[in-house]
Amino acid sequence: MYLKDLKQNMILPKKEILIDKIVKIKEIDVHLLSITLEERRNVFWIMYKNPYNFDLDIDLEEIQEYTNRDEMIDNISKEMNDYHFYISEITIQNQKMTFSSSRSSRIHHNDYEAYMRLQHFIESGISTENWDKVNLSDILIASYEQKKDEEFPQIDISRELDITVKISENPKQVLINQPINLEFGEMQKGKKLYFYDSIEKKDRTFYINRMYHYDIWEEVNNNFEDERMNNFTEDEIKKMKENLLDALKKICPKGMSLAVLEYETEDDIQLNFYSKAYLDKKPLRETSSAGVIFSKSDKEFGINGFKNRTCMITCLEKDFNESIDAELFSWYLQIPEEIITI
Repeated sequence: MYLKDLKQNMILPKKEILIDKIVKIKEIDVHLLSITLEERRNVFWIMYKNPYNFDLDIDLEEIQEYTNRDEMIDNISKEMNDYHFYISEITIQNQKMTFSSSRSSRIHHNDYEAYMRLQHFIESGISTENWDKVNLSDILIASYEQKKDEEFPQIDISRELDITVKISENPKQVLINQPINLEFGEMQKGKKLYFYDSIEKKDRTFYINRMYHYDIWEEVNNNFEDERMNNFTEDEIKKMKENLLDALKKICPKGMSLAVLEYETEDDIQLNFYSKAYLDKKPLRETSSAGVIFSKSDKEFGINGFKNRTCMITCLEKDFNESIDAELFSWYLQIPEEIITI
C-alpha cells in the first residue's frame, strides 16, 4: 500500500463539528460522533456496539439436507431480529444534511484503518465511558456521506446543537410458508385469496391476476439496442452484455422462459412466491446480478383496482403450461421511519 492510499482512509477534516451524544436507535445505544468537512466529501460519523456474535457461523456444507427453504427461513429469522437502520438525514440548528450513501465496519484485530478512525475521535474529545469495557471487535464505526449538491452546515458551536435524526423506513420480511398451486393464464376477477399475518394476527387479502411466460433473453437483447446505450462505447457495451448473459445463463438458460405471476394485494404489500422445486433444492453458493434486468408489469393497476405487482416463479421450457406447485413464502412488512430529537 502507498501512503496516498492510506491517506484516503484517514479522517483529515478541514473542519469538524463534535457532537458526542448517545441516542437510542432500534433499541441500541448509538454514539453520534461528529460531522466532518473533508477534501472530497462531507461525512456524519456514528459508533455503536454490534448486537450479534459473528463467531457463531454454521458450516452449511456439513448440513446435507440444508435447502433453499431452510436458508431463507434462517435469513428471515435474522432479519426480524436485525437492528439494522439507515439514517437518511440529520438536522443541526435547522441545517440539514441528507445522505447519499453509508459504510460501516467492525474494528478487526490489527485493522490499522479502524484504529486510526477511533484514535481520531478520541483525540477530538469524545467521551469513551460507554465503550471502555466493550471488546473492540464488537464496535462498529459508520460513516454517512452527504449529498454532493448540499453545503456543509454552518454551525454556531456557542449555541445548543438542537439535533434531529431521521431513520429511514425499513422493510422486514415475514414468513408465510403457505402452499399454493399456480395455473397459467388469466384468473377470475374478484377471486379473493388469503394469508395469515402473524404480526398483526389477522388475515390479509390478495388476488392472482395471471401467470405467463416471459422471454427474458429477448428483453435483454432489446435493452442493449436502447438509445441509452449510446452513452457507452462499443467495447463497454460488449463487456456489459457478456457479463449479463453469463449471469443470465445461471438463472434461465437460453431457449427457456420465466414463469411470471401478476398479483394484487389490498394492503399494497409485496409478496414473495417460489416454486416448491426451488425451495427443496440445496442452495447454490454463488450470486448473480441478472435479477436487476427483470422488467416490471406494464400496468400500474390490476383488474381488481389495486397496485399490480409481479413475481418471478421459476425457469421452464417455453411450451410448459401445466400447473406449478409453489408456496406463498413471505411478505414485506414496512417499518415506518422514525424521527429522534436530541
